[in-house]
Amino acid sequence: MPACRLLSCLALALLSACASVGPPAPSVADAQAFERAAQQDSMRRECDWNVRYAPVAPEDASVAQLQAIATARLAALQLAPAWTLSMPGSAAHAFTESAQDRAGLQLLLSIVLPAMERYPARVFAHTGLRRVVLVKDLSVDGQRRLAMPAPEIDSVVYADNLLAALCPSGMELRVHHEYYHFIEYRLFNDFYYRDPAWQALNPPGTAYGQGGATAYGKGFQNLGHPHPGLVSLYAAYGPEEDKAEVFGWMMTPAYALRLERWTAFDPALLAKREKLREVLGTLADSY
Repeated sequence: MPACRLLSCLALALLSACASVGPPAPSVADAQAFERAAQQDSMRRECDWNVRYAPVAPEDASVAQLQAIATARLAALQLAPAWTLSMPGSAAHAFTESAQDRAGLQLLLSIVLPAMERYPARVFAHTGLRRVVLVKDLSVDGQRRLAMPAPEIDSVVYADNLLAALCPSGMELRVHHEYYHFIEYRLFNDFYYRDPAWQALNPPGTAYGQGGATAYGKGFQNLGHPHPGLVSLYAAYGPEEDKAEVFGWMMTPAYALRLERWTAFDPALLAKREKLREVLGTLADSY
């Protein structure tokens, strides 16, 4: 369903809430924030809006019940959840028992949990990932974020920042993308390692930008396969983003088929995908 239809659904929900007994309608400011989030979603134009993620619990589940479900499912992966974040330069809020927070946490878990379950637990053990931080209203140095790696606390962080306005499978892609940044840091002790073996896979003339942070706040749209060797436009912002993007597209079912098609006639992109499959296979076979 395109973003405009999402906004239409929100408008209908607002009218319905006004005409019936129930929770108060969202404020004008909330509705405007929702619209801004939908329009600024960098994955909007590459989204298959028909892809949906199954709820992890009944609609009326409490935050405490949702947290218990997350704890059990992550424990099966030898991971633990965290519900607050305390890191220099970062800010986030914990989920409360409000209806809005219950819906936000339900949606976040419906995407993050199956995404993490795509990996064997030994991959997390080998990379030293111990916690998945699940919060709302995440910002890093004042920039709104949906996810970030946090190897300093053996964690990856995923957030509900008006997630209901965004492409669901685009959020899963971010789950894998940020986990790959975590992997890269653990492999090379550097988020920005200039891997010569990776850069040798690029077609002649490939040039990277000044890093992923420079894409924020510009209405950026992460279009797929803009040039030979690049899975997405965001991949061109730096070799670290190139790796994380290929990994994210590779691991997200809604995007993996497109990547498969492109690699059929793009040998550089095929080589990059196979390189990251080797990394994942090595991590999985290490124990």
